Amino acid sequence: MNNLTSQQRKFVYLGAILLLLIPIIWLGMPADGTPDSGGTISRLRQQLDLGESDLGDLDPSGAAMNLALLGLRGVAANILWMQADEQKNYKDWAELRVTTESIIRLQPHYVKVWEYNGWNLAFNVSAEWDAVPDRYFWVKEGGKFLQRGVERNRRSPDLKWHVGRVYGPKIGLSDEARFFRRYFYQDPDPQYAKGPDPEFNNAGEDNYLAAKRWFQVANDAEKEQRQSIMDRSIFRSYPARSQLDYAAALYKYGFREEYDREVGDRKLTDEEAKALEIRVREKLKEQTRQAWALGLEDWTIRYGQELFAVEYLPGIIVQMRLEMGEDEIRSLGKSPDGIAQLRRAVDQYQKMNNYRYWRTRALCESEPETAEAHWALFAAGEEYRKQSPAARTFAEQSMALFEKTLEKYPELRDEDNFVEEALTSVLVWSLYMRLEGEKPPEMYPLKSLWEEKQERVPEIERRFERDSRAAY
Repeated sequence: MNNLTSQQRKFVYLGAILLLLIPIIWLGMPADGTPDSGGTISRLRQQLDLGESDLGDLDPSGAAMNLALLGLRGVAANILWMQADEQKNYKDWAELRVTTESIIRLQPHYVKVWEYNGWNLAFNVSAEWDAVPDRYFWVKEGGKFLQRGVERNRRSPDLKWHVGRVYGPKIGLSDEARFFRRYFYQDPDPQYAKGPDPEFNNAGEDNYLAAKRWFQVANDAEKEQRQSIMDRSIFRSYPARSQLDYAAALYKYGFREEYDREVGDRKLTDEEAKALEIRVREKLKEQTRQAWALGLEDWTIRYGQELFAVEYLPGIIVQMRLEMGEDEIRSLGKSPDGIAQLRRAVDQYQKMNNYRYWRTRALCESEPETAEAHWALFAAGEEYRKQSPAARTFAEQSMALFEKTLEKYPELRDEDNFVEEALTSVLVWSLYMRLEGEKPPEMYPLKSLWEEKQERVPEIERRFERDSRAAY
């Protein structure tokens, strides 16, 4: 090489470059859209679904931005993250929104970007506003943002689960739940003309049923790509739990929501209002019972029969089900030690998922007598607010039905929600008797529960009085 002239060396270098380009071009030749087309790298990308279009929708502006940064995408992303954190601290929501858009253009397939910013909008930013409609707006923004993340990352089960969490717990369990649930059907933004936001609730369904649908989509995706949020047995319980939450919400909010939808902008006479109350209550009574029955099916069959790999002895893995009976445990366990270990594993997983409680609760609530007890209690509360003598009749009916339910399912005696409703029925009954100047008799339904749970009575009474005064 040293004997070559400068010009000759340049030709040698050029020839070497051209020679190296041949395998690079051959390996990286782009595909033309047909199977097994393109170079080796393109074919591997197709086989392993590693192309950007396989991960989700493409964003041309994001690709152009990455090219313009000439390899400094990481530096730019870090600067934007610091700006976003500062804007969040200063509550500069408009600038935070712009910065977030820039971040997702730089990192469209980094799932944590979508998770963090979606959670931040729905849970943190929404809490900073005073007006409930403004809070709901930012909850929607968080949900919509996460759905955009799903479009860019279709294979990610985590993002789909986070969308379900916004629809379910955020809307249904927040302090503003009664308003958020109404806004889910009737958005406060005038542009939607008292209907739902089509980008957020295009099916016009209950928020818990929307959550159930998203959690099921997450479960379907989880079969192909592993989730990284929680234990798999808990992750896969969410569709069934959403159905159970929906059934419980019908007791708590269903009557007023359905009644208001039926009334609309009409003015009703007292007789028409009373007739509508009865009709709505009877309709929801059966609807609620059916919702619990479907929840029981989802919990014990669709979820309870799923297989989970459990290492119940060192080096020994078995496919366990939460609805596994003693005979099956003995069959799989084989040895006495194996049977004991497998039984312990089933018990631990059932406790971790609160499986037995929800099975009993759904079984109990799906029975007509329990549904009747809840709706008799609701009617007692409504009549008490009107100071009607019917309050006592409905309360006594509810007490008797709750007593019968406890006799059949004694384990519910320590279940918070059930005990609260049972005690509330006694409270309404005793409050009305106090108005009439009467004293409770020596014996009455639920007396033992009332005396046993006296420490809970003051809080239940405060909550009942607050709800009685609150304008819905």
